[in-house]
Amino acid sequence: MNPTLKAVVFWLLIVVAALMLWQFVRSSAEQKIPEISYSQFMSDAEAGQIAHVSIAGSRIQGQYRDGRPFRLLGPSNPSVYLDVLRSKSVEIWFKEAQGDNLPLQLLGTWAPLILLAVLWFYMIRRIQWRRTGPQGTTTSGP
Repeated sequence: MNPTLKAVVFWLLIVVAALMLWQFVRSSAEQKIPEISYSQFMSDAEAGQIAHVSIAGSRIQGQYRDGRPFRLLGPSNPSVYLDVLRSKSVEIWFKEAQGDNLPLQLLGTWAPLILLAVLWFYMIRRIQWRRTGPQGTTTSGP
C-alpha cells in the first residue's frame, strides 16, 4: 500500500475516533440530569415550581422555575398530568419519541473503543516492522 495513502487513512481514523469520542462525552453529559419520581413531579407541578417540560412518549424532561433540570418516565398517556401543567402555566413541548435501537447504541458505545484498539494494534505492528525491517531481518538501532 502506498505510504501516503496509509498516512491519509491513519489521520482519517484519528479524526473519526476524535469525533466519536466527542459524541460519547456529549451524550454522557446529557445523562447527568437528575431523575425524579412521578409523584415528586406531580407535587412540584401542583405547587407551581415547574417552568417548562418536553414530552417524548413517556419521557419527560423539564426545568424548574429556579433553573434546575429534571427528567423522569411518566405514563404513556399525557392527559393524566396535562391539566395540572396547563393550570399552572407550564410551557409544554411535545417531541417525537426516539426509538431505542440497541445495535446502534452498542455501536455508538463500543465503536470508539474498538477503533482505538485497532489503531493501537496498527501502531504496535508498525513499530515492530520498523525494528525488524521489511524482510524480517533485525536491524540494529536505538
